[in-house]
Amino acid sequence: MLSTPKIGSAALVKGIAVSPGIAIGPVYLYAKVAFDVEKRIIETAALNNELTRFEDAVRRAERDLNKIISITREKLGEHSATIFEAQLLMLRDHALYPEVVSFIEKNCVNAGFAVVTVMGMHRRKMEAADSEYLRERANDLLDIQDRLIRHLRRGRILSAVDENSIVVSENLTAADIILFSRKGILGCVTDFGGPTSHVSIMARALHVPAIVSTHGVTSEVKSGDLIVLDGIRGEVIINPDEETLAHYVNKRERYSRLVQEDKAIVPLPAETLDGHHVGLQANLELREELVQLAEYGAEGIGLYRTEMALLMEGRTLVTEAEQFSQYVEVVQAALPGTTTFRILDLGGDKMLPMGNREHNPFLGWRGIRIMLDKLDLLMPQLRAMLRASAFGPVRILLPMVSSIREVRTFRSIMNQTMEDLKNEGIDFDPHVPMGVMVEVPSVALAADQFARETDFFSIGTNDLTQYVLAVDRGNDLVAHLYDELHPAVLQLIQMTTKAAKAAGISVSLCGELATNMRAIPVLLGLGVDTFSASPIYLPGMKRVIRAMRLSEGQALAKRALIASDPEEFRAVMDKWLEEHACGVSFFLDGKQTT
Repeated sequence: MLSTPKIGSAALVKGIAVSPGIAIGPVYLYAKVAFDVEKRIIETAALNNELTRFEDAVRRAERDLNKIISITREKLGEHSATIFEAQLLMLRDHALYPEVVSFIEKNCVNAGFAVVTVMGMHRRKMEAADSEYLRERANDLLDIQDRLIRHLRRGRILSAVDENSIVVSENLTAADIILFSRKGILGCVTDFGGPTSHVSIMARALHVPAIVSTHGVTSEVKSGDLIVLDGIRGEVIINPDEETLAHYVNKRERYSRLVQEDKAIVPLPAETLDGHHVGLQANLELREELVQLAEYGAEGIGLYRTEMALLMEGRTLVTEAEQFSQYVEVVQAALPGTTTFRILDLGGDKMLPMGNREHNPFLGWRGIRIMLDKLDLLMPQLRAMLRASAFGPVRILLPMVSSIREVRTFRSIMNQTMEDLKNEGIDFDPHVPMGVMVEVPSVALAADQFARETDFFSIGTNDLTQYVLAVDRGNDLVAHLYDELHPAVLQLIQMTTKAAKAAGISVSLCGELATNMRAIPVLLGLGVDTFSASPIYLPGMKRVIRAMRLSEGQALAKRALIASDPEEFRAVMDKWLEEHACGVSFFLDGKQTT
């Protein structure tokens, strides 16, 4: 970290909030044991014994993971256990197990050195990948490596942690979270990691407040320090003074009451006081998250990101049959709701398996541009999606569209694919809707034309805002200029909804703006039909919807469209929330980021 800001007299460390909640407690600084494995030459006559030692370590690691799988199934259900089932498969993976055996035999070395060498090589490749998903999966491989080395040394799983403490570590694994949760931890904070990591998924599933990517919190604290973990705003307050501590104790109590109230809200309709129904759907990207659909009351899946589903253990894109199997599982989990599958959205900050490097990837070869150029990627996925439509309602969403020609080309390919499936005697829904992501300004500006060529719109405010304001929100130098409530962004949303209404098609919003409590009344006033967000945020969103009238949203939208100072308008929305939404504004200290 360059510097440590202050809140009162306490140090403040910022990270990414991945599991909401407020935790206050002593630090348990968890440092994983670093295994120094020396190379030893094994006599040829002793090689069989060394191979037996490796096999025994693998078997003991399998017993560990089977225990963790059993605990996970008991606490979270079958879907969540698939994370560890994947690790279990990796132990015997054809790219790992035989390679370790071969390395031992060819180099006459000890099993520990072979494990570290082979798995370290694979892990470094994953850590250097363009894909955030692959970089985060490298942690799974490191967990397997450490587990094997521990068993080669006849060690035990390190799962001891002080009760009622907040775990702080450079990194954690999903297995760590499962084992620590049995000890009653209050929360966890890590130097590294991202919102799609297995640690983040497990923390959300277990309702453990969590912050990742603090880039150095472990160097700022020591075991026993009192810290506050604000899993709503992504902040860690170290050794708070009495005034700050009292503020967060109050905030924790109010948030706890809010969570309990939200449980009662889940089965209620997402309906305004004047009877206007609003669709609330889930944004998902991993099958492990499917259990959250019912838990948080999602009316189907508004955005299923297929990039994760198309990667298997970091090797290659999966086959049509493998995709079909995954998509059917997703469709059936969302019933009776609809599943909206987004076509593979590579490029930008996501992995390009073709290995292309671009000076400006966000304005380059990405999304539908790639897929129309690479039909070998598009066709298996499109066929799998259409086949899955025989098991429940499906919609197909096109990312990074910028021209009508792209829509027409895809429609032609989709029609031909349907004809092929029909000739092959394969079941599918012949009326699968096709929509476009409104994330490039050209689509919003020509929304009336696109509305005549598509079946629905889905507004992606993350990229739309970035393109409209020419701000890379990942660039710390200009991130403060990124403002999803900027009047220019709202005007493009209004143009999109007007065109959709005129053409009789629906319009949803699936960007992070959907979870901004300040924005929800304005977006409803602008004409958005459906919101799609991470499931954990849906009850809070419903709370705001049920506290307002559509006419209020329309009046607020008019004010937002002409606001000369977005900060002043935020103050207006904070006052409105305080008056209407049962204390939600208490958690919006400053500009909200989700």
